[in-house]
Amino acid sequence: MSRVLGIIGLTVLCVLLYAVSIDMFAGYPQVHSELLNLVGVALIILAGLVVWIRHERRDEDD
Repeated sequence: MSRVLGIIGLTVLCVLLYAVSIDMFAGYPQVHSELLNLVGVALIILAGLVVWIRHERRDEDD
């Protein structure tokens, strides 16, 4: 059951990341959505950097 919930959670997270990356939420200036969108894209980039670094370290251990 926890595996199914994990898959559902990752699916929702991926859909939200896709929506942020295409500027879907950038049209609401009253809540500073453009800034929040830039922060979201920066978080996506940082997450990719972390995954890349961890992958590189794992290859060195082999």
